[in-house]
Amino acid sequence: MLELVNPYVAKILIAAKDRDSVRQISIKIRESYGWTYKWVLELEKLEIIKRNKQEVFINKENYFYRGMLKICANLLKSSLSLSDAYLLPNLTGMGYRFTSTDAVFIWTKGGYNIGRNSESYPIFIEILEKDIITWQKYFDQFFIDYAFKNERKKGIYFVISTADNIEKEYCESIPVLPLKKTVEWAKKYTYNFEPALEMLDELYNLKIGRCVNAEIIYRKRE
Repeated sequence: MLELVNPYVAKILIAAKDRDSVRQISIKIRESYGWTYKWVLELEKLEIIKRNKQEVFINKENYFYRGMLKICANLLKSSLSLSDAYLLPNLTGMGYRFTSTDAVFIWTKGGYNIGRNSESYPIFIEILEKDIITWQKYFDQFFIDYAFKNERKKGIYFVISTADNIEKEYCESIPVLPLKKTVEWAKKYTYNFEPALEMLDELYNLKIGRCVNAEIIYRKRE
């Protein structure tokens, strides 16, 4: 039983929904199919998960299941890490994308970060308007702080914007504002994101270097 108290099982129990396939769960938790399947089988032995052909069903009345969710909630409340925070949206299985500062952060592969520190670290995501209540319940369940406008808070928290539809691309399996739109957004704040634009230009051969530098020179002359 003790070997089941581990990060992989915790992520599965948070992410798994009735009628999910093992592959869908593996995508949510960003672990290999084989590794996810191994722990699903262990959970099945304890009757926490039941499998029916390709689908899984969760026994929400199971003592271990309920206890693990409480443990997860308490741990996230007391010591939320950045790696956990960036994974949490994916565990919901709902549509979202990282945007603004985080779009730049992700497309530069962590090479450029600005306006955040250990005392206050906003994470910017966009979600579907129709899912607002479900997201709020999810964050509240695990004591995750969030806001619907860019206000300064302590610790790690989510700044949430909404849309009727979400256009996204994937950078290393992470859903994010498309690269072209990320560049357009960063150009609006050239003084803050000049180094990021240079990184993006180099990483993806965007041929924007001259335009960026010319725009900076022009603004400085003004």
